[in-house]
Amino acid sequence: MLLFVRHEAQVDAEHELTADANRSAATIATQLRPGDLAAPVRDAQRLRELDALFEPELMDNVIRVKLWRADGTVVYSNDHTLIGSQVDADDLAKPLAGQPVREVGHLNDEGGTGENVKVISAYVPLRLKGESQPRGVLELYNDYAPISAQASSTVKPIAIALGLALVLLFASLFPILNQVTKALEQRSKRLEKQADELERTLNERRQAVASLRDAETRYRALVEQLPLVTYVSAIDKPGFSAYVSPQIEGLLGYTPDEWLATPSLFWRVVHSDDVERVRTEHRDGYAAGRAFSSQYRLVARDGRVVWVEDQIIVLTDAAGNPVQAQGFLLDITHRKAAEVALADSEERFRTLVANVPGLIFRCAIDEHWTMEFLSDEIEEIVGYPASDFVRSKVRTFASVIHPEDASRVAQDVEEAVQDNRPYTVEYRMVHRDGSIRYVVERGQAVLGRDGQSKLDGAIFDLTERWQAESERMKLAAIVESSDDAIIGTDLEDRITTWNRGAERLYGHPVGEILGHHFSFHIPEEMDDERPALVARVVAGEDIRSFETVRVRKDGTRVDVSLTMSPIRDADGSVVGVSTIARDITQETRARREREELVTELEARNERLRELDRLKDEFVALVSHELRTPLTSIRGYLELVLEGEAGDLTDDQRQFLGVVERNAHRLLALVGDLLFLAQIEAGKLSLEIGAVDLSAIAAESVETARPLAEEKSITLTLATGPLALIAGDRARLAQLLDNLISNGVKFTPAGGRVDVRVRGQRGQAVIEVRDTGMGIPSEEQKHLFERFFRAAQATEQAIPGTGLGLAISKAIVHGHGGQITLASSEGSGTTFRVSIPVRQMQHEDVEQAEVAS
Repeated sequence: MLLFVRHEAQVDAEHELTADANRSAATIATQLRPGDLAAPVRDAQRLRELDALFEPELMDNVIRVKLWRADGTVVYSNDHTLIGSQVDADDLAKPLAGQPVREVGHLNDEGGTGENVKVISAYVPLRLKGESQPRGVLELYNDYAPISAQASSTVKPIAIALGLALVLLFASLFPILNQVTKALEQRSKRLEKQADELERTLNERRQAVASLRDAETRYRALVEQLPLVTYVSAIDKPGFSAYVSPQIEGLLGYTPDEWLATPSLFWRVVHSDDVERVRTEHRDGYAAGRAFSSQYRLVARDGRVVWVEDQIIVLTDAAGNPVQAQGFLLDITHRKAAEVALADSEERFRTLVANVPGLIFRCAIDEHWTMEFLSDEIEEIVGYPASDFVRSKVRTFASVIHPEDASRVAQDVEEAVQDNRPYTVEYRMVHRDGSIRYVVERGQAVLGRDGQSKLDGAIFDLTERWQAESERMKLAAIVESSDDAIIGTDLEDRITTWNRGAERLYGHPVGEILGHHFSFHIPEEMDDERPALVARVVAGEDIRSFETVRVRKDGTRVDVSLTMSPIRDADGSVVGVSTIARDITQETRARREREELVTELEARNERLRELDRLKDEFVALVSHELRTPLTSIRGYLELVLEGEAGDLTDDQRQFLGVVERNAHRLLALVGDLLFLAQIEAGKLSLEIGAVDLSAIAAESVETARPLAEEKSITLTLATGPLALIAGDRARLAQLLDNLISNGVKFTPAGGRVDVRVRGQRGQAVIEVRDTGMGIPSEEQKHLFERFFRAAQATEQAIPGTGLGLAISKAIVHGHGGQITLASSEGSGTTFRVSIPVRQMQHEDVEQAEVAS
């Protein structure tokens, strides 16, 4: 009876707690903003406003309040450490459906600060002003002790009355009570054991929840580093995303909060020409309950059209019903552009082939000349369609080559393939109607995709030209008016034609030379040359620009360049040889003089390179020898300045300070010279490690700030998101020091120097922009040369050695990057450095030798 009374009292208290929570939700909802439930509240001003709003609720027994978003995220709590924490959205299903929920537990079961007292919490739906459906859930934590005390106070009078009655019954019931007591003790022990097991189970559940949250945090961190957009969508709510990664902003210009707060945003940004297809593909994929992919266009906030590939995995419940979709969006805009460009290129190729005055082919190098591609013009030449020859489907290409020319064509092509050179061969083809067509083929061997050599070439129909010129073929090889010697001979090498150019070159008039053998113009030591050349021409070979020596009538020798070709009759048979000889005596003499001059220049260049090498060795040696005494000087200066040799007067300390500063400058100069010597030797040594480029930039800016403030120069630094990169920290610091100090040195008082460091498309980008004197365009190409100084810097006596930019360029190139500048005289200068972002790998060595 006491338990029943206590239970009823406790139930009444819990119902009263629920009613209070509903009243609080109704009161607070009128003052909440939609944005308060869209994302965890981080704004300090809004936090103070919400703290003040909920302060009246934190009275009586209420010790904590939570405001839950529908996806299980805490968007506000009077314990600010809980803002942003999450639970499974299913835990809020009942309150969101309008059913209040009460739970008994401890205050910090789901995290938080303060004493972990026993509490009873009430979850009630929260509807914003003017809305019929719950937007979130309000949870109030009440101290359990007062509720327990209230139940106890209700039970106490009844307990006293029952106690008196029980005393009267005790004497008669003592034996029974003794047995009952023992039974209750055993039951109590069992209940305590069960309670311990329940506590262990609850602790294990809490640990599992904590582990799950930790895993979710790591998973999100990993996902948000990928070069794609990851998302989770509800299948029963088209267009509603439960999660979207931050990469969505880079892809489309919308923040994740905007995306999640606007359920229909996805369908608004799908391109209008693709939206129906995408809806169908998603609907069919979800219904099938399997993974699927889709390609479509999205319209970014700035109007850009972005092609994406959507890879989607459908998650199902235990019964196999689709409940959720997980996927990622990959930007394929560049790939789509490449596909369009490829299609355009193929179309241009087909148009080009169609307009070529001949046929284009690719074939295998075999006995059939098996065609892989053959343009349609083949039908005009032989009367058969191109499809007959492709893969030798109906007939082979060899079958339409004139039988008398087939072996010669094969031999010419084989020799060209072996010599890896283009070839040109003329031959006859047999038309479908039996007529003969004369063609010329030009081609070359190439390597196909299958690794086999192929022939690419073109064939041109010469039939009409051949027929028109057949009657005058002999005369066509001799141009009487030419200044060159044009000579025709028969197959026995007797002279048949001799033009005036030949008379001038060799000194023989035509009347005394016709019918004579050509050999009398050949020097005795070259008797075998002419017969070999004639044999090659008779075999069908054209000889061009063959340089040799011939003998004039007066016995003097002349350097000539010969072009020899066969003379054919109407049937195409070789009946003689046409020789064109051009006097190249002056050209030969000039070429010899040029070759001698080139040889002399090469010798001088080699001497200059040797002198440059010796100079570099000398600079490195002197620099090395200077470093040792300079180090000793600095050491003793430090001892003197520290008073090791006795007290110093102010003047002595001032003078020694000047010595110390100049020793530092000289040591830095020696270091620069040694560094340049390493670069010239191709042995730039870099200590590779994980480098925070933004931190280095901040240090360099602070180092240069005193000088900038002394000149009243505004020095600023702006950094963007940039991961750690693999690089040499000291050298990168030297690079930034050089660029920033140059900007300050060459900027007049009152100017500004702006430094920017950011990541951009896989590159770490550094920009140093000043409003200084600028650099004339004619001097910019020399700016990265050793010891070069701009004319204005020299005129204005601005200190410097001319080594800083040469060293900076070497450091950038050593990291695989580039350095450029943009400047105009009187308008300032901007140096831009881009270095590939390459994060450290386990196999990276700590020191790398790279060429400058």
